[in-house]
Amino acid sequence: MLDIVILDDEEWIRKLIRKLLPYDSFPIRVSGEAENGIEGLELIKKNRPQIILTDIRMPMLSGLELIIEIKKIIPNSEIIIISGYDDFDYARKAIKFGVLDYILKPVEQPELERAVNNAITIIDKKKKIMNEKSLLERKVKRLTAEYFELNHEEFAHINNEKIRKSLKYIHENYNKPISLNDLCDVVLMNISYFSELFKNEVGIGFNQYIISLRFNKAKKLLIEQKDLTIGDIAQIVGFQDANYFSRLFRKKYNCTAQEYRTKPLPKLQWNLYEE
Repeated sequence: MLDIVILDDEEWIRKLIRKLLPYDSFPIRVSGEAENGIEGLELIKKNRPQIILTDIRMPMLSGLELIIEIKKIIPNSEIIIISGYDDFDYARKAIKFGVLDYILKPVEQPELERAVNNAITIIDKKKKIMNEKSLLERKVKRLTAEYFELNHEEFAHINNEKIRKSLKYIHENYNKPISLNDLCDVVLMNISYFSELFKNEVGIGFNQYIISLRFNKAKKLLIEQKDLTIGDIAQIVGFQDANYFSRLFRKKYNCTAQEYRTKPLPKLQWNLYEE
């Protein structure tokens, strides 16, 4: 079911639109109405409708200003303007801001039905594309994990096959953003169960493991790649924020990354599994 909101400062227009909407032809419902731009924006924030029917000249917040704000909140929504002004410049600006259609008052049912049909068609296409993209991403993750399974044996001591697979994925992708959701997509497991199983099998939690791994890689680069800056190394091993990397490094090792680089002490070596 798709939600529609109707925004117009005249109550009789809102009632007319509500009456003319093609409920029998499409899976739609009116989830709210508003008589000015401010109320309309609050309604949209609350209901997050897929389709918005709005007048272009509204009290307190004009239709064009409202459209800009709507697109910030729900960029994939479809907006249909219903206006009493046959104004080409307004229509051109509205289309530029992402409006799907422009209907002139008085509203007639065939024109309203056509516009709603177009909106639903586009929404369905977007949904299909998003679903296909999601399925493709999941397939790529699974194929990647299968590749690791065939080409890596260094985690043979881990009893659980799915945890082995997740560790292989982490070691191949530690320099990229990796989340628990990513790993659970790879091994097809529930997040809470995976987290518990990972800690039981590996000895530490996922977040601690990946940070430990990144720092072990960083320490190696600090010693072997003197031409790289601290910021370069932070990026290479997967820290998006070099300042965060430096703060965490100092907190863990009680020295800066630069101090470690110039005087690497054995006591600073970080056991991957230490608490």
